[in-house]
Amino acid sequence: MKTNTVCPQQAFCEKTLPFQGDPLLYAGLFAESGLAEDYLVYERGGEWFLGFGVAARLRFNVQTTTLEAGEQVFSWPSGSAADSVDQALRSLPLDRWRVYGIAHFELARHTYQLDATGPAHDLLQLFVPAYEVHLKDNWASLRAMEGEPFQRLVDLFASIQQEVVRDNGRSQRVMNLEERIRTRRLAVPDMRTCNTEVYGQAVTEAVREISSRNYKKVILSRAIPLARPIDMPASYVAGRRPNTPARSYLLKLDGLQACGFSPETVLEADADGWVSTRPLAGTRSMGDNEEEECRLRDELLNDTKEVHEHAVSVQLAFAELCKVCRHGSVCVNDFMSVSRRNSVQHLASRLKGQLANGYTAWHAFDALFPAVTATGIPKKESLAAIARMEPCPRGLYAGCVMVADHTGALDAALVLRSVYQQEQQAWMQVGAGIVEKSTPEREIEETCEKISSVSRYLVHA
Repeated sequence: MKTNTVCPQQAFCEKTLPFQGDPLLYAGLFAESGLAEDYLVYERGGEWFLGFGVAARLRFNVQTTTLEAGEQVFSWPSGSAADSVDQALRSLPLDRWRVYGIAHFELARHTYQLDATGPAHDLLQLFVPAYEVHLKDNWASLRAMEGEPFQRLVDLFASIQQEVVRDNGRSQRVMNLEERIRTRRLAVPDMRTCNTEVYGQAVTEAVREISSRNYKKVILSRAIPLARPIDMPASYVAGRRPNTPARSYLLKLDGLQACGFSPETVLEADADGWVSTRPLAGTRSMGDNEEEECRLRDELLNDTKEVHEHAVSVQLAFAELCKVCRHGSVCVNDFMSVSRRNSVQHLASRLKGQLANGYTAWHAFDALFPAVTATGIPKKESLAAIARMEPCPRGLYAGCVMVADHTGALDAALVLRSVYQQEQQAWMQVGAGIVEKSTPEREIEETCEKISSVSRYLVHA
């Protein structure tokens, strides 16, 4: 039986053990364990990354970039997000690190040199976890500070594995989680009427501005307040089971909580310098049966408004990758396929390129963020329109949840199809792409179709 233990110079220990059972249950039980106040769970293509507690933290805002590592605190004036983050990560006094984090949508205003909206706050935050669990291919890699912290993590993992596997899901903690999912489903507001009047007026104004050639496309969103606090771990487990996301996440950072099922990535970068992005634009419901799904898919593929909306998004993503990639390496290796995402189906494409000399994954992130499918075209003009037409800053909505490591790899999921909670206020947020042929009625319908992949599975606290 394979068991591998390594203790690097920075006094972190690692151990690799076999694991069995549903990794989703492991994620939910770890989140409820009280192991640490702050945490982030990230699912990517069969891999699960669970980071708890903070061994080092990077904060980026418009004025200052700060790196806290143990008792050491370093700060310097912020430049571009790419250069500032890259500099900070190169300074980490830790071996073979992996960072977890978030980027708020308003980071884009810094990138495009627009005035900030709302009070100053961190635009991007990354942390090296004090406790980390990586689940892949029936193996679990555990990492924590040597001594009592590491033993605590090993013991907790063994306890959860026993509850998930040996007790066959009949342990008190598992049964409690399942009971909450069954009995505490949240009744959500009627999304066909909640804030739709103001949203419809914004859509009409955006169509007028697009007709005046102020910009080509803008994504406008509306918030849906929820009447009760959310049980985030239970909502995550309940929602992930029926969903088919590109990425999923569950987090609690500085009091902000969120869980979601991202339909697309903003950036996927590997250790060899290859980067890709997968924009989704153009939407139809999945329908109530296979026949209706096929009919709606054909309608989507032949709708000139939806096809145009998708094509211009791909065109912009191509131009953005060309800014940081080796000449001639950028290609579209999947164009306008249909991606099924629980309650909706989207037109999807994938673009790929190889980073040019002198550029890192963070430069590619800077070029692609915010996602064109959550902003508009051109981005600067659409960012200005969003600030005018939406009543509040977006925060994490339409930003990113991400994982990166010392090899140069970076994976950033677009934050959509999510629920958010802070200071006992809970809400969902959902948007639609507005082009010249848009109508308020259709865009409201589209937002309802999209958010049902979250709203149907919420569990109240």
